[in-house]
Amino acid sequence: MNPWSILFCYILLFSINLITVIISIVLIFKRKKNNQSKRFPVVMLVMDILFLLFLGLFIASHSTYYKYNDWTILDSNINMVRQKYGDFDLGEVTDNKPGKVAYYIYTDNGPIMPDHLKHYYYIEYDEWGVVSKVYDVAQPGG
Repeated sequence: MNPWSILFCYILLFSINLITVIISIVLIFKRKKNNQSKRFPVVMLVMDILFLLFLGLFIASHSTYYKYNDWTILDSNINMVRQKYGDFDLGEVTDNKPGKVAYYIYTDNGPIMPDHLKHYYYIEYDEWGVVSKVYDVAQPGG
C-alpha cells in the first residue's frame, strides 16, 4: 500500500474521531441543560480521546512505514528483526560486520508525481548486529 493510501486512512480516521468528539461535547452540554444523564456522551468522549492517543502512538512508532514498528526495531538485534518480520528482500546479514538489509514495501504509483520505483525499508546494523538506523528509500539506480 503506498503512502498516499495510508495518509488518506489516517486523515479519515482522525476526521471521524474529531466529529465524534464534537458530537460528544455537544451532547454533554445539551444534556446538562436539560438535566438528563450525561453518561453516554462522557463515555463516548473518553473512548474518542483514548482512540486518538492510540492512533498518535501508532503513527509515531510506525513513522517510516505502517508495517514496521521503528521503536522495537531500533536498538534490537538484526536476527530478532528477521525472526519477527521474515527474510529480507535485499541484502544479507553477515556476522561481525556492519551492513544494511531491506524489506520491499511498495512501488510508487501514487496520484501525485509518482516515480514508479520500488521503495524499500532499509535497516542498518553495526558489527554486533544492533540496528542503528531505519529509513525508506527508492530502489538504487532509479
